[in-house]
Amino acid sequence: MKKVYYFPSIGNDDFSKEHLPPDYMITPTKYGKGYDRNYSHAKCPAWKEYFKNTWVFYQPFDLGMYYNSNDKYLQTNLAQEIFDEYFLLASNWLDGELPEIQFKLGTALWTRDNDVWVEQVPHPLLARYGLECVPGTYPLSVWQRPIGFGFKLLDLDTNLFLPRGTPLFMLRLYSMKGDSSYSLKKEKPPEDILEQYQQNSRLKEFDKHASWDLIQDRLKKEKTCPFDFLWKRQR
Repeated sequence: MKKVYYFPSIGNDDFSKEHLPPDYMITPTKYGKGYDRNYSHAKCPAWKEYFKNTWVFYQPFDLGMYYNSNDKYLQTNLAQEIFDEYFLLASNWLDGELPEIQFKLGTALWTRDNDVWVEQVPHPLLARYGLECVPGTYPLSVWQRPIGFGFKLLDLDTNLFLPRGTPLFMLRLYSMKGDSSYSLKKEKPPEDILEQYQQNSRLKEFDKHASWDLIQDRLKKEKTCPFDFLWKRQR
């Protein structure tokens, strides 16, 4: 079983400590817990294979939002200083057809295992709340980094409300070699992982287009493991 660890942070990029009481934060749950197994698709092997290493992450507190399309202004039920701490509005957040916003709801992810990929998947219920999660995937084993929650606002000029416990997105773990068993455990990142976070983040600040090429180079080195011939014999 491959081990992946997570550690939450709200409104802060410092993953060396918890910023809210740990017994307040909502623990991610395995997708499918309490799922209605009477659905035909729930019996499908392809569906089971896709979701067997998937966890759901939740909105940690009640949040109300209203986007005024005429004024191009976002209002919330948060005090201004908390809004500034929790919301990230990039300089180009209004360039697309719909407003693109990010919560500073960070989750540090890290692993010591090879060939571990992370996929951030939109939760099927989120659109009911007027939001659409921005998905993505990357190889965690060669690019240790936190994930955030970015979304597009689907419903404009409408009061939106995310109660505490609203499912925001799903985190899916997978391997290019077909390994099928993963665990997800809450654990603070060690110092060497925190240093990698800082280095990777600074690289994007100096040259934001260099990251993916570096990731590809690291993947090539990971694939040239001295025991790679064992995998080839087993195929």
